[in-house]
Amino acid sequence: MQDALRLSGRGRKDFEVFAKYLKMIQDEAFRCKNITERLLEFSRGGERKRERTDLAQLVQSVLDVTQHLQNSKGKEIVFRPRGAVFAWVSAEEIKSVVLNLVVNALDSMDEGGRLTIGLAARDGQAELAFSDTGCGMTAEVLENIFEPFFTRNRSGKGTGLGLTITHRVVSQHGGEIEAASPGEGKGSTFRVRLPLQAPAEGATHGTGTAGKEEGLGHAAA
Repeated sequence: MQDALRLSGRGRKDFEVFAKYLKMIQDEAFRCKNITERLLEFSRGGERKRERTDLAQLVQSVLDVTQHLQNSKGKEIVFRPRGAVFAWVSAEEIKSVVLNLVVNALDSMDEGGRLTIGLAARDGQAELAFSDTGCGMTAEVLENIFEPFFTRNRSGKGTGLGLTITHRVVSQHGGEIEAASPGEGKGSTFRVRLPLQAPAEGATHGTGTAGKEEGLGHAAA
């Protein structure tokens, strides 16, 4: 069939149009597959084993991977931990939180941008701060940033589930996540707080909601 189409200029043009739309269908199929996988992940909500975890080491392991991503080229990531900070978490789940926040920040910045990650222990909690020099957010975006299917990914390819799942994971750990930005074009900050100690026996902590105190937080979407 392809040989027949190529016999004439008209046939060649038709083939190119066909190939273009076939590629569009393929891209949308993969996008739908990704959304389905994220929905399944979101609906499971099961808790994995939690243990005392070195957060500085955890963050660094994520950065060792993200520095090789295409969207990290020409951008700087600075990690500034204040000493050793250990928290009672599921390492794999918190890795997914860190990875999502880092990738979002990288997506929000142009070449020459900087992402600064801070880590410290404060008031019985571990606090991670992700501050970027990216495109920033409006008040409307901040209000909806953790809602399912809400995305501000500049590529237009985000599923709108990454920050929702991140919010859920942090809440299930008994922690908080907050987003803040001084405005469009002025960068953003996410702050994640996690418990330093294991909860008391019999205590529950899987249904909390993340705080949104004014003036705190980060976001890239």
